[in-house]
Amino acid sequence: MRRAPSRALRWFDRQRQRAALAELDDRLLSDIGVSRAAAEAEARRWN
Repeated sequence: MRRAPSRALRWFDRQRQRAALAELDDRLLSDIGVSRAAAEAEARRWN
């Protein structure tokens, strides 16, 4: 049975994903149905 990732690893992964979201251009954000404002708000989250 695989061990679940630690809390810190999950946090780092979320931060990496949020940074990637912030780097998407408006066309790609539109393709996934996310506004620029929503992407920027999510990128600023730290939890």
